[in-house]
Amino acid sequence: MTEDVAALLQQLKVQNAEFFGFSIGGGIALRLAVKYPELVRKAVIFGAQYSNDGLVPGLVENLKALKAEDMPPQFREGYAKVVPDPTKFRTLVAKIGAMVPREKGFSPEEIKSIKAPILVMIGDGDFVQPEHAVEMYRLLRHGQLAVLPQSTHFAPMDRPQWVGSMTRAFLAAPMPKPKDGKP
Repeated sequence: MTEDVAALLQQLKVQNAEFFGFSIGGGIALRLAVKYPELVRKAVIFGAQYSNDGLVPGLVENLKALKAEDMPPQFREGYAKVVPDPTKFRTLVAKIGAMVPREKGFSPEEIKSIKAPILVMIGDGDFVQPEHAVEMYRLLRHGQLAVLPQSTHFAPMDRPQWVGSMTRAFLAAPMPKPKDGKP
């Protein structure tokens, strides 16, 4: 998916884009920042990990058995609104359940290499462990961290005002000054 997004942006001659990525979308934004730094000006990633070790224990194993019925209704409904064939939702869920466990994460050095400012957001009851989000924030050259209280992985839908206001403030803020001559 990262390669598809990068190819689209390159085809459209878009550089220095700003991203909000939720869950797998956050992983895509993070991968873009590592692999295609010229495409990413800033990114907000919600509920995304740089390594599956950062997920709550047992989640990766549970994803292998993920079923369409396990998905929140808002995902099923959102999918049905935008695709030509909503009956393929089961196939999508099966692919997600197979994809995440296979996903190769990033090393701390790769996260440190990211030049773009990144806002790492999670809910305090997220699938991403708070310790992992803090670790990622500390590895990022220009990282910021937001842990939303009384929130889950689905806070962008459950608490859109919080997520939206923090996202807008982060994206509107001036770019950070380079540290030690490094952009």
